[in-house]
Amino acid sequence: MRVLCVGEDSTRGNGRPYEGLSKAAVDGSVSITMSGSAGVVETLRRSHYDIVVIQQASPDMKLLRHIRNSRVPTPVMVIALTSTPLEVAELLSIGADDCVPASVDPAELLARLRAIVRRVSGHDSLTLHIGRLTVGVDRREVHIDSKPVPLTRREYDLVELLALRKTQVLSKETVLDSLYAGESEPYGKVIDVMICKIRKKMRNFGIDEPFTTLWGIGYRLNEVAFAPLGARASAVESRTGQPAKESCIPVMSGINIMSSTTLDLV
Repeated sequence: MRVLCVGEDSTRGNGRPYEGLSKAAVDGSVSITMSGSAGVVETLRRSHYDIVVIQQASPDMKLLRHIRNSRVPTPVMVIALTSTPLEVAELLSIGADDCVPASVDPAELLARLRAIVRRVSGHDSLTLHIGRLTVGVDRREVHIDSKPVPLTRREYDLVELLALRKTQVLSKETVLDSLYAGESEPYGKVIDVMICKIRKKMRNFGIDEPFTTLWGIGYRLNEVAFAPLGARASAVESRTGQPAKESCIPVMSGINIMSSTTLDLV
């Protein structure tokens, strides 16, 4: 999950996330990029972020109103040191997706962030259903035809990421940032290796090509592969062209949309 955090921690003035957000990032594979309020709309238009977190000593309606008036669709959460019920109500009416105090428990904050991102992605439930594929977000489990697929923690994170954004092509840089947020950067081929391992595991469940590789760009979930057998045959016959044959050849580096100010959390 990529988070654009706007504002400063006024309790310390060091331009770092509030403690709860920092802990949520470490515990939940969240990548945080710090930003000032100036130019935030341009940043959101230039790069993809799953959610914006505005952290302030007290709610400032101007920044939120500026983001919403710019018609940027990215969801926004406000974290405030102090706020009144009337201020929270106004924030929500302007367009905030949530407003929480700075003292919020990291586990609750992470759950709220995930819930907002999941809802914006079109998934209201904690369980994602894509044909024969079921992803239990709350249990962190993947099933095919109700049978559990044995995945490592990172492999699950990758499947969940692609399932949540099933209509999008994700560059390798985006995947790396989502899976290894706040950690030392892994070697370049780690995603390619992980993709190959997941493919091999899913073949045991009759899923030949769970992912579509766009060479030099990135990966996308192959929804057709998870369709019920009868529906899949019909879908393949109706296609105007044949899909490219998948393999475990490493994908070339895609467009790097990472901000140079990405915060490394330790």
